[in-house]
Amino acid sequence: MPELPETILDPAIIANPGPTLDLLLEHAPVFRDEVMGAWIITRYDDVKSIFADDRFSRDRRRGQHYIPPAPGSWAEKLDDDATSRSDGEEHRRWRARIAKGFTPRAVARQESQVRDVVAQFGEPLRGRTGVVDLVDVFTNPIPNTVISRISGIPPYPGEEDRFRQIAQDVIRRFITMADEENIRRGERAIDELAEWVGKLADERRQQPAEDLVSDLIHGNPKDPMSDTDIVMLVASLIAAGSETTTLGGTHTLRFLLENPEQLALLREDRSLSRNAVREALRFGFGSIAGGVPRFALEPIEFRGAAIAKGDMVMVSTLGANRDRSVIDDPDRFDITRDTRDLLSFGSGPHYCLGANLAMQEMACMLEEALDFLPEDAQLLSDEIVWETVGLIRRPTTLPVRFA
Repeated sequence: MPELPETILDPAIIANPGPTLDLLLEHAPVFRDEVMGAWIITRYDDVKSIFADDRFSRDRRRGQHYIPPAPGSWAEKLDDDATSRSDGEEHRRWRARIAKGFTPRAVARQESQVRDVVAQFGEPLRGRTGVVDLVDVFTNPIPNTVISRISGIPPYPGEEDRFRQIAQDVIRRFITMADEENIRRGERAIDELAEWVGKLADERRQQPAEDLVSDLIHGNPKDPMSDTDIVMLVASLIAAGSETTTLGGTHTLRFLLENPEQLALLREDRSLSRNAVREALRFGFGSIAGGVPRFALEPIEFRGAAIAKGDMVMVSTLGANRDRSVIDDPDRFDITRDTRDLLSFGSGPHYCLGANLAMQEMACMLEEALDFLPEDAQLLSDEIVWETVGLIRRPTTLPVRFA
């Protein structure tokens, strides 16, 4: 058997996970990373089964790398009570309450808001010349502006800019294996966010508006949401949906610019836009240990591996989405392939509640980009700046020469 890596935390593996993933998929589908102190699960069927297995909890406090927040802080409340880590009946209760914010009427309103926000950032790029950083002016500001708009944060000059800055820092609190400096920075942002959203929730109790916070407050008379619940939910939306949507939108544009024949195909048939986004999420979004970590609630034998109670298990959606038992030629970027059964947004009872909103945002971003990107737009790949936080390697710039 080929030699397995000591750890997937190797910077070279984080930068180019494909070859290592193929090695694990074939020879070590349940891989013990002693440096991380975690099991890495890569095969499609295994990842899908763990998503639905109540023996694995999402409670991040059980992990050996967990850094407790300050006592009495909003970060502590978030870890104690947030829907993002609940399981079983409590998780089902949260999903039922949150569903009141995603009724057909609310979804239609949110789709309109998404299109308005995307157009707001796309319109200034029409007719641009020179080199444009699409992360800075397009894919980065859109997701948090969308969350701000649908939540009801007042769209006054400067307010949404500040909200985006806070949201970017909140995300750092939730990145697996992030260092303490990033975690504490995220905790300070959560405190500021909580004060802001708490005031908004108080206002909406007295005077409802056409926004998500109002829907959640007034849509659950039998199980009302407190101000703390609302803060938790908005923070969870930011943690789960802003950075991932920015990265998804950025990588979608990157892969299309790197594969001009696929971009030309999309220009000819825009009905492929959503499938192009799903293929981009499959092709190279995230790290080997992507997804939310799980923690064993009891001793579990899994594919012959003895997983001890409390062990961290990382379900690799990136691995599952290139498993050759379900994906042909995974190294080929193909926007026409069947992407319906991919696991990018999870599966089963923990399927991402914000998946439809995220897909709406990324598809709208892509369609808008088709309108402002010149036919001869050139990605300056060698000039992309990358940042690694924990297990995530992200492009912080996407320089494109317009003309």
